[in-house]
Amino acid sequence: MAKIDFSKMAEAMPSGVVVIDRELRVFYMNPFAGKLLGHLSGSKPELKELPADLFYNTDNQIFDMTTCMQQMITSGKRLFHKTLVLNIGFGERMVFMSASSFEQRGKRLFLLVISDISDEMDCIVNTQGVYGRKSFFLSKKIIGDHEKIRNIHRMITLAAESNVNVMVCGESGTGKELVAEAIHELSDRNKKPLIKVNCSALSETLLESELFGHVKGAFTGAIKDKPGKFEEAQGGTIFLDEIGEVSPAIQVKLLRVIQEKTIERVGENRPRLIDMRIIAATNKDLRKLISNNSFREDLFYRLNVFSIIMPSLRERSLDIPILADHFIRQLVHSTGKQVKGLSREALRVMMDHDWPGNVREMQNALEHAFVLVQGNTIEVEDLPASITKPASLESVSDKTQMIADANESPPPQKTRGGRLKISKQELIEVLETHGWNQTKTAETLGISRVALWKKMKKFDL
Repeated sequence: MAKIDFSKMAEAMPSGVVVIDRELRVFYMNPFAGKLLGHLSGSKPELKELPADLFYNTDNQIFDMTTCMQQMITSGKRLFHKTLVLNIGFGERMVFMSASSFEQRGKRLFLLVISDISDEMDCIVNTQGVYGRKSFFLSKKIIGDHEKIRNIHRMITLAAESNVNVMVCGESGTGKELVAEAIHELSDRNKKPLIKVNCSALSETLLESELFGHVKGAFTGAIKDKPGKFEEAQGGTIFLDEIGEVSPAIQVKLLRVIQEKTIERVGENRPRLIDMRIIAATNKDLRKLISNNSFREDLFYRLNVFSIIMPSLRERSLDIPILADHFIRQLVHSTGKQVKGLSREALRVMMDHDWPGNVREMQNALEHAFVLVQGNTIEVEDLPASITKPASLESVSDKTQMIADANESPPPQKTRGGRLKISKQELIEVLETHGWNQTKTAETLGISRVALWKKMKKFDL
């Protein structure tokens, strides 16, 4: 009897045949599977690993392939069948999948046979996100299980489905920029750029040039035409962080941009049509600024068509273990250190801390801990002193004296020109005391946020 080439049979099958391991890494894929899944990988039909959100149950939930395979191993079950929805990027297909488990050279592998039954059942679904993709994306983007975070997920989804301007409010470090990224990614503008501008980091003149661009000769140093951030965001989204720091003159220009959908480069009188969505963010009470005549009321209402208020970490303290686990896994991946988690006492200390710098402060604290940790568990002594022994300062002079005592150097002083004289270590001490909250740090040091930002940039902080 002639020898049968079974690999040729798999290649000729009118169903997808895929071999993967429990980490979803792909070891084999026949041409039909390559064609069926090819939309996910551009011009190449082969995938190195299956995306975690590739399949959905028919009850609109992500199908957790990894957990299912683990259950097959622990239960001893070697075969399962599922009717699933396959996400192929430009639409969805109904498929019938059979999976079986086998071992080869001591490695546990899984054979998937995927049959496309969309045409037979007449149930092609083209509505993006209808089977839970948005929920899966948001759960990975904005971490937490608190009711307020689930509400934020809902608000982001609603904002993404419209084209109105959005205002994201909240304390520093709560994740306002992540919200802007999520709205953009889930919107129909996601194929175009998301441009980010920190309005507090630039002077009025530089911010105007940065936003609107300039023409050659508009000012000293303008050696060529330069498009601004509004033009770069054409068709996409522009994120204006710290919008409360914008000067009255720039506010007038922003209002005109929103009303007329045009901009003029600095030094030019020709209006240019633009099409972009604005997402603004602030940690200030803009209504209070309006009452103080520091912010235009008409601009506020133009930007605040839809508002999202980010909760502080204090308001959702039960999310601290979830966030800690998320950041530890990220740091394990980036550093290679095999840290499993926090000790019970270290977790208690983190739960008791009020986190004035919110999620960003927590991330910085765990990065600090990863520098010090020796074993596979983060202990209390690995955490920053600002968390284990929070300081309570009565005045600026008290803090500067503490820094001087700790470093055996004179307290930060200013030059005759008013510039702050401070070392990198001294600046880190003040930042850690305030949970890396830049506004409070700047107030403590008696300088502006812009000056603080320049110092941090100089020291690569």
